[in-house]
Amino acid sequence: MPGPRHIHAPGMEPPLEEARPAMDLGPAICADDEEARAREWLLTNGRGGYACGSVAGVLDRRYHAFLAAAIEPPDTRYVVLAKLDERLVDFWSEDRERLVDRDPEDDPRADDCNLTSDVWAEGGLSGFGHRHLVRCRMIDGAIEHTWLVGRTRLSRRMVMPHGHDAIVVEYHLEATDRPVELAVKSIGSNRRADLLAPGARWMPAPEAGTDDERRFRLPGDDRSGAEIPIAIRIGGGRFEPLGEEPFPWYRGYRLETEARRGYDDIDDHVELTEVRASLDTGDVLRIEVAAGVGVDHDFRGRNPFDEERERRARLLEQARVAEDSPRPLRDLLVAEADRFVVTRPLPGDAAGTRDEGASIIAGYPWFADWGRDTMISLPGICLATGRIDIAREILTTFARFERDGLLPNRFPGAGSSPEYNTADASLLFIEAVGRTWRACPDADADDFVRGMLPTIDSILEAPIDGTLHGIRIDAEDGLMTQGEEGLQLTWMDARIDEEVVTPRRGKAVEINGLLHSALVWRSRFARSLGEEDRGAADRADRIRDAFGRFWLPDHGYLADVVDGPHGLDGSLRPNQLIATGCAHPPVVGDRAASVLETCERELLTPVGLRTLSPEDTRYQPRYEGTQAERDAAYHMGTSWPWLLGPYLRTHHRVHGDPEAIRAILAGFLPEVTRRCLNGIAEVHDGDEPHRPGGCLSQAWSVGEVLAGFELATGGGSTPDSAFA
Repeated sequence: MPGPRHIHAPGMEPPLEEARPAMDLGPAICADDEEARAREWLLTNGRGGYACGSVAGVLDRRYHAFLAAAIEPPDTRYVVLAKLDERLVDFWSEDRERLVDRDPEDDPRADDCNLTSDVWAEGGLSGFGHRHLVRCRMIDGAIEHTWLVGRTRLSRRMVMPHGHDAIVVEYHLEATDRPVELAVKSIGSNRRADLLAPGARWMPAPEAGTDDERRFRLPGDDRSGAEIPIAIRIGGGRFEPLGEEPFPWYRGYRLETEARRGYDDIDDHVELTEVRASLDTGDVLRIEVAAGVGVDHDFRGRNPFDEERERRARLLEQARVAEDSPRPLRDLLVAEADRFVVTRPLPGDAAGTRDEGASIIAGYPWFADWGRDTMISLPGICLATGRIDIAREILTTFARFERDGLLPNRFPGAGSSPEYNTADASLLFIEAVGRTWRACPDADADDFVRGMLPTIDSILEAPIDGTLHGIRIDAEDGLMTQGEEGLQLTWMDARIDEEVVTPRRGKAVEINGLLHSALVWRSRFARSLGEEDRGAADRADRIRDAFGRFWLPDHGYLADVVDGPHGLDGSLRPNQLIATGCAHPPVVGDRAASVLETCERELLTPVGLRTLSPEDTRYQPRYEGTQAERDAAYHMGTSWPWLLGPYLRTHHRVHGDPEAIRAILAGFLPEVTRRCLNGIAEVHDGDEPHRPGGCLSQAWSVGEVLAGFELATGGGSTPDSAFA
């Protein structure tokens, strides 16, 4: 069996072309009580549903689930299968105990060997099944665990069939000195993924079943709100008969990550079934669970593992545009970018008909699709992976939701209406349209952009007379101002109760950089179509002339906000890199070089850029603690991987050095498996060792790194590239 691949020490990263992402963890991590719980894995299904957990198998988050079904796709998810509890029945015979040292935490009176681990409100860590783990790896879109107990080696692999709220699990007895009896309990739930439900007392309602299928209806109540059908199907095993207490509740799971984050941390789950299988070397037990609208999909006549491997191979083949792109790290990220692409219902027409469009989930496991995040992610998630058709579909979808010149900031889910509290999502939409236009085949490009023009013109013209939330164009200088008391409209949007943590009302540097770029795009679209540009070029010239107001000559960088409630805000933040790193920046030449140098010196980390200079007295070095403590640090020093995108584009403009960009990207190798085996985290501490935090995997983190790969190759670095 191959040995584990571990993270490289800082400063020891191999060249990008030789990088081998550490997707294969060995016993030094898997069997360690702390490391195995700190590492997590994630699968998704293209509907917004997911499966995720700790390597150890401990439920540490409210979001940990073997099946979180997108009952209202893509953003309303319900935990229906919390986990699978495995044990080897009557394993500890006298002769086995002479050959194998039992874990000191094992109950010496127990004959069964637990392969699962839990933390309880009373009693702490128990089970200790992870101490038998010798391997955990991501392979071809599946997660695989391997246990070794004496001479018995058992593996479990899991995959989510794409487009279905289902999980398929296979246990393979790879080696044994004698047959074993494997028992697997399906531990179920029915609650929103973001809400715990201790004290729940509902009972699953059994429906018609067979020897190899059990069906239930999970009832809705005031804690779940949804009645969900679920089916459990098996191959190679048998269902145990229901006992006197057919559906026992397991009460008091303690979710320690939730406790550290200052949230409620106790949950209860119910046993749905127990499956047993008598296994010898080479035998396989298969369990599949399906829920919601896909409950009738039976995958036993198919091989979902091969199907996912082949689907991912097609994605990689489609993305092989720049043949000199560094691999295999880029190939990994191309495949992982797919997890964020989902379908989204479109607004209904007059007849009540609802079609489906496409969108990008901002991050798993808790975000829905956000307008800002989608537009920032799109070039990397779609264009760098060769999925131009998906990019166009996403932009068409969001155009359907435009209102008063604004795009939705987010879709809250659970049937709630979109929220339009953002000043930048609509401008980022135009940026994404322009980059997609550049990536389109020549025969299609103008037709595509012509269809986008009504939305683009509404976005650019609505602020002239003023639109929602104080968003308007200042007639004096042509710059955009925005904001209302208690409302944050830029990406630095954290609030503690009603207090805005990073108040940026006024003329924000990145908003006006993006406005300049949007107007230049509009002028270029008009030129390509042979039409008038509706004054876009003149407006862009005014903004470029007015941008001198942001320049701080004594400091060599751009102010964060001008004309705010308190005048000028000279905080050193990375937002200025968005203004220098957009497609058509209003700041170039020596000033852009000075911005880059200052941000490199004060803000750049190996895993992104800090949101505030460490020299600022308000700087928060750690992203940790309660919700309020984390929000206080969120944009006050915390490092964000996605900011590497505008930094690299500015670097490319100033230096034109693809090799330097390759070296910067090489530093991301450790991050690929630092917490989530196949993703890049949402945020990191501003100070070393830059611990990851926030979402397990964030779309704009993955997308901007992929876009950076394009700058590191000849094809992506030309002036008319979709990524320059």
